[in-house]
Amino acid sequence: MASILIRTLIIYLLLMIILRLMGKREIGQLDASDLVSTLLISELAAIPIDDPDIPLLNAVLPILFIFSLEVILSAVKNKSPLLGRAIDGDACFIIYKGRILQNVLKENRVSATELLSAVRTQGVGDVSDVEYALLEQNGTISVLQGKQSKVAHAVLIDGEPIEKTLSFIGKTKEWLLSEIEKRGTRPEEIFLMTVTDDAKIKLIKKEKKA
Repeated sequence: MASILIRTLIIYLLLMIILRLMGKREIGQLDASDLVSTLLISELAAIPIDDPDIPLLNAVLPILFIFSLEVILSAVKNKSPLLGRAIDGDACFIIYKGRILQNVLKENRVSATELLSAVRTQGVGDVSDVEYALLEQNGTISVLQGKQSKVAHAVLIDGEPIEKTLSFIGKTKEWLLSEIEKRGTRPEEIFLMTVTDDAKIKLIKKEKKA
């Protein structure tokens, strides 16, 4: 019994340290790679606790390996937003300017019942009052209510144009480059560029390294 308690304590402390370093949030906020890592780590952690005959290292080493993969993957995704979107997917509108995009709901296997539930969860009683709703990368639904609501579309992230978003709002890559040139800068110098539906552009440059 004492051996099991000690093994459990070691695994518990290891998981606390790793999850702290990985910066984990609640399950509903995890993206795909985060969720897979969390589920695998939890399964591996249970093995030496369930069976005291299994060496503790049989769980510790794979947990550390998954942690290392997660850290590397996070760094790669931060370095390349394009790869990040390929791995985690893109946020997408399911309600746009008050219109429910039924084809997008079907593509993402979101039922009308789930949409109504998500709207009510965010304090909106009538879906017709929703101006915008987005299915985020982590599977949650964000809701903006009222005709005065505005959405800032990210058209460039970390120097890379988001062509899918440009196409959605009826803009081209040439338009994007032209707007950047008007502001006396270059794409590779930009951290984030957004455009609202009323054509207001906001541009945030990358911070210079010290």
